[in-house]
Amino acid sequence: MRKFIGSVAAAVALGSSLSFAGATQAVAAPQELAAQADRAGCVKMLDRYNQGMNRYIKVKNSCSRKACFSVTVAARRDPEFSIGANKTQSFRYGGALWTKATGIKNISC
Repeated sequence: MRKFIGSVAAAVALGSSLSFAGATQAVAAPQELAAQADRAGCVKMLDRYNQGMNRYIKVKNSCSRKACFSVTVAARRDPEFSIGANKTQSFRYGGALWTKATGIKNISC
């Protein structure tokens, strides 16, 4: 009987510690979401174009810090780039035989 009560008490203690850890993670999640939302608004795609035998994408960073992004290309590994604060710049992401870029994804640097 003592072993049974001891195991029940251990299970209750373990369960309460897990629920406390889950509450801590739930509090941290909104902070991460706010940081991701700040990052998401920084880099915007302005234009896609070909020049010679290369494909380019023109992007604008409207944030006051360096931002990183990847160009989404179907059936290819997405090339990653970084752009300085408050800049508009063009990046070469592939040759003319590559598929066109469908957009950009903001990523962490």
